[in-house]
Formats: sequence, structure tokens, C-alpha cells
Amino acid sequence: MGFKLPVADKLDGSKKNVPQNKAVIRQAEKKDAETVFQMIRALAEYHGEDAEFRATLKDVQRDGFGEHPIYESWLAEIDGVPWGLATFFLTYSTFKGKACLHLDNLFVKEDARGWKLGEKLLALVKQRALELNCCRLELEVHRENPARAFYEKLGFSETPDRVYVLAGENLKAPDFRNRAAT
Repeated sequence: MGFKLPVADKLDGSKKNVPQNKAVIRQAEKKDAETVFQMIRALAEYHGEDAEFRATLKDVQRDGFGEHPIYESWLAEIDGVPWGLATFFLTYSTFKGKACLHLDNLFVKEDARGWKLGEKLLALVKQRALELNCCRLELEVHRENPARAFYEKLGFSETPDRVYVLAGENLKAPDFRNRAAT
């Protein structure tokens, strides 16, 4: 069950035409698994990471829409056509004693950029964080991603924390010694 938000009348200088109707932001359902999968794949392609993309439709069906979903997916649609996606999941801060919401994916199809769908999806994610009594909404952004300015405009700030990752062969290794950095 989603809520309706009007599509912006102007595109901040863009020459694109905004559809003269309303965007619907709604939670994705099992029947939307293929759409969610395709949008996640398109995001990987946008970032030039399609060679590393390993998720399958079955992964999305199981982990996003199975008996115990690990994450939520929300779609931005216009006239029933999906144009944007947000996926997120809960983490926890033992220091704060509260849940945190981690935005994993925010994607708007290229033809719809400038329609403020990303902002509307983020407003929904922020609302969910508040509903779930989260102490923060967090995300990771590639250094070269132009969306960094978008997030900063909306009030996100870069933290000085360094993120370390143990993945691939290093994660599978029986010990931690003499392993190459990932």
C-alpha cells in the first residue's frame, strides 16, 4: 500500500518533459521481483559493476519477498510503469541501543532523472526509519558518483569513518594471515 506524491512541475533546468500525472511510491510485492531484479542490475551497469553482479532473480525472490524478507523494496511508478527503486534493511547500533536503516540501492531510470523520484523515494525511506525508531539512516556512495551532491543537498553528511570489507576469497579463507586486500 503506497501513498501518492505529485510529480514536480519543473526539472531544475532540464529539457525533459515531466508526465502530467502523479507518481505512486509503493512497497514492491512478490509479483514485482523481476522488476526489482532488473532495476538492481541496471544500477550495477550504471556504476560499471555489471561484471561483478552475481545476484539472481531467485536471490531477490527469496531474500526480498520470501517467508522472512531481509530487505524492503519500494518502487516509484507513473501510470503503473516503474521508474525508480529503493531497497533498504535494518542494522543495529549497540552504542545507541537502536536500530539503523541502511539504504542499499536508490535507482531512477535515466529518462526519469530530474522528476524528483529519487527525492520521493528517499522521503519514504526516511519515513520508514522514523516509523521503526531508527537512530540514523545510512548509505554508501561511490566517490565518483555525482549523486553525492544530491545526498548532501538533502542533508546527508559524509562521515570520516573508514569502511573495511572482508569479501570473496578472503572471507572464505580458514584464517586471516597472508591474505590480499580486496
